[in-house]
Parts: sequence; structure tokens; C-alpha cells
Amino acid sequence: MDQYDLVIVGGGISGLTLAARAAYGNRLSILVLEKEQRVGGCLHTWRVEPGFWVELGAHTAYNSYKNLLQVLQERHGLDDLVERRKLGYRYLDGKRLQSPLARLGWFELLLNLPVGLARSRKQGASLADYYGALFGRRNYARLLSPAFAAVLSQPADGFPAQWLFRRKPRMKSAPRKYTWVSGLQGLAEAIAEDASFEVSSGAAVTAVRRVANSYEVTTDGRTLRCRYLAIATPADVAAHLLVQAHPEIATRLSTLPMADIESVAVVVPAERVRLPALAGLIGVNDAFYSVVSRDPLPHPKLRGFTFHFRPRRLDAEGKLDRICEVLGIGPEDIVERREVANRLPAPEVQHVELLAEIDEMIRDKTVFLTGNYFHGLSIGDCADRSTREALRLLKTHKQKEKHHA
Repeated sequence: MDQYDLVIVGGGISGLTLAARAAYGNRLSILVLEKEQRVGGCLHTWRVEPGFWVELGAHTAYNSYKNLLQVLQERHGLDDLVERRKLGYRYLDGKRLQSPLARLGWFELLLNLPVGLARSRKQGASLADYYGALFGRRNYARLLSPAFAAVLSQPADGFPAQWLFRRKPRMKSAPRKYTWVSGLQGLAEAIAEDASFEVSSGAAVTAVRRVANSYEVTTDGRTLRCRYLAIATPADVAAHLLVQAHPEIATRLSTLPMADIESVAVVVPAERVRLPALAGLIGVNDAFYSVVSRDPLPHPKLRGFTFHFRPRRLDAEGKLDRICEVLGIGPEDIVERREVANRLPAPEVQHVELLAEIDEMIRDKTVFLTGNYFHGLSIGDCADRSTREALRLLKTHKQKEKHHA
């Protein structure tokens, strides 16, 4: 039976950041298990041809993702970061393109903002409650509700306001908005190249058991033993994996809702698209939440667009028709097309307290949880959570080593 100090289930940015943080300057044997044949998780880059790629999952990273950038800087450097050109988003209301300012009611804003700033608090409030009080209910419905849904790729009115737009320190040596030279998945791949831990892709975990003071992890082809276990998967997957080892934690995790997103990316000759250069489109009462463009990374001949569709609204033909209508093209103009199913946590205000309870439950245990369901959905939120869990793990390990000595 193979033995490790730490086994991490999940090779997305959460699992890889945790591995890198736990390994840095320490002599722990660490294995990351990833069920897919690639690492990255929600960092999913479709490499269409040399020099041109389209993102199927997350699209942008920021220099406020300090913990992530520190991991990259320590192991790889920041030379392969590529700055994204600054472009704006437009709302698509039916067939009409609008700027954000065109949808803003200034009188309602001026009427509500002073009172809202004085009385409203993010803590315990939803996006609809907090920003509705600041901007006015009509402004919220016209401007912010579709924008938040586009950012989070799900209905977002009930999302915890305290998790969005938190002020964070920036790493000024990195571009404000960036990707990796080979797309965001390349960022994860760069971390996975770290020789201080091992990564095994195509390794689906089928069972996790608690055995004495360690864990037994079973995959399709091997059984592993580890002192510490980290789960860096979606919450419902984590719940399934922990049913035997920690049933009380699994029960709590299973109550976190998930959102499905049907993402379709297309590549089109640049001269065939009627849309001006833009960062993307925000759907207003549309079949999609957003359309994210590759225009911030211009290519002389091609343009790429990823449509994040609401689940189960349109069949494949309906999606193609809507894509062609929005871009002003015919199906024959599409050079390449790819569709993937994405899943994200869908937390609401009441889940903040639930996650605090889960944190308290694992505080003194040798199981570690990370992912995009703690304190926000962004890449930076994942790296922040993984960094905190890595520090807790190293503190636990130090205490155990001191006790045994």
C-alpha cells in the first residue's frame, strides 16, 4: 500500500495551491489525485490551434489574487502572465446593445444611495437586499441583477453580499487583469510541474475510509494510506467522498446547492462577426447568462466567444441559432465549436453560517476542505482558502511531530 503524508483529492486550482503551499519548505510527501486527464478544474482552456485558445471555464485572473501569484512567483516566476486588453461589457436586451450607463436610472440612484450607505450592511444581506438598497430596486433589476448573474453564471440575487467585492491587497508586479501565455489552464499546469509534490491524473477516487489515525483512499487502480486528507472538489462530491470517514461533515456539505451551466465556445473568422471588440455581453432575460469574448487578447484572423447558457433552456440546435443571431453569422461561419457542462456552488445568505459550522467541525481534525464554496467563487478565493488550510495543516503536523518527539 502506497503511503503519503498528505493526499489531496482534486487537481483544480484549489488542490494545486494547497499542495504547493503545504510542500514549500517542508518535507511532506504529497500526492494530488485528479479524475480528469488534465489538471485545472474550472480553469479549462480549449487550445484550438497554436497561438489561439478559448476559455471554457474561468476567463480572467487579477493581481488581487495574491496567494495564487505568490505560489507562481516562488516556483515559476511571473514572466508568462499575459495582460488582458481593457475592454467593456455591453448588455444585450433582445437585439439591442446597451452600455451599463444607459440602463442606470440616475434619479433613483441619487434618491437611494445616501440612505443606503448610512443604513445598509453587507453582513447577513443578499446581493438583492444590499445593492437594491444602495441603487434602488428598479436599478438593481435592470442593471445589477443581470450583471451579477453573468459574473457568477447563475441566478445571483440571493448570493451573500459579503462575499463579493472584498478589498484585497494587490501584487503590483503583476498586470491588473491577466491570463497565462497558454490560457488559464496553463497557470494550473505550471503549478503542477512542481517537483516537491506528485500529481496523478486520470485517477478517480472511489472511496475514503478512516483507518486508526490515518485515511485509506481507494482509486480505480490503487489503494493509498495517508496521515492527512484534503478534499478539493465541489461540495457535493466532497460530501459523497466523506460519507464513511466523516458522516457528520458529509451531511452538512450535502445541503449546499449546486448550479449547472451549459457553456458553448465558438471560433469565427474575425471579418464575419458584426459585434465591435468587447469583453463580453450580459444577457437580459436571455437564454444565456453571459457571452465572454477573447477580444482582450486580439488575434489577426480569429475571434472566440464562450456562451454560458442557462441549463435546460435550449437544445443544441436552439443554442446554435441563438449564437448565430447574437454574432450576426451563419452556421457555416463557425470554424470550430465545443460544448462543456460546468457546475458551480450556488450559495445563499444562510449558507455563510453553515460553512462556519463546517469550519468549526474540521478545526481539530486531520481532514482539510478547500474549493470554490468557501467565501466566494473566484480563482483568488480558492487560492486564499487553500492557503489557510495549508497553514492549518502545517500547524497540525508540527504539533503532532512535537508530541511524538
